[in-house]
Amino acid sequence: MPAHVRSGRCSHALCFHALTVLRLALASVVISLPINALALHPAGITKEEMALIPRYCASAQGFGTNYERTPEGQQWAARLGRRSFHAIHHYCWGQINLQRALRSGTPRRERDYLLGTIIADYDYVLEHADPNFVLLPEILTRKGEVELLRSRPNDANRSFARARALKPDYWPAYSAWAEFLIYLGKKAEAKAIVKSGLEHSPDSRTLRDLYRLLGGNPSEVAAKSKPPAPAAEADEKGEPPPVDEATAAPATSTANPAESVEQER
Repeated sequence: MPAHVRSGRCSHALCFHALTVLRLALASVVISLPINALALHPAGITKEEMALIPRYCASAQGFGTNYERTPEGQQWAARLGRRSFHAIHHYCWGQINLQRALRSGTPRRERDYLLGTIIADYDYVLEHADPNFVLLPEILTRKGEVELLRSRPNDANRSFARARALKPDYWPAYSAWAEFLIYLGKKAEAKAIVKSGLEHSPDSRTLRDLYRLLGGNPSEVAAKSKPPAPAAEADEKGEPPPVDEATAAPATSTANPAESVEQER
């Protein structure tokens, strides 16, 4: 703050002008900061939004109930693990905020802000859940989809790779990244990812259709009897090869976040 303002030795008009300039300067700094939001409890959750997220969310904390005091909550905690279920409400919040971010009437800046909160919510679960939590591959894959919406393909790639390393037969972690590579015109890389997925999940209809689209024959892909070491998906630091973000356009859609993982027939 200017010295003459701090000391009070200025006219009313001059002090008002100086304070106004200072406030505008601070506002411009805040507005120019990159969006890196904190986890966000969505306000005014509707029945329609609840109908589009997993059933266990209604029993999670933060949804008007204490899961330890209801039979349903206790059952979900026993099924998913108490430590992991204690944090699962952040995954539910993220899915609701993703619904709101993808609505056609959501302003661009609000959309970007919501996408940032979703990443923070997903990260909360990833950091606080048990290392063997059954939903980790799903959450990592959903995080990757949101990173694509944020035009951060390298972050998305890392999330998809982590999901595949945790559960090599989790086919959505292959198809989501392969579809983005196809969008970029990198069909050879996409075909390699899909082939790897088929080796671990040979009955996935989505992967089989993608492989045919890329000129391959799914019946010629030999299934692996056991999953490879995590190093097969990434380097020794767990980092997949980077993507040139200058040529990667932002994704315009993602799988419906409210549905559970697609069940293939």
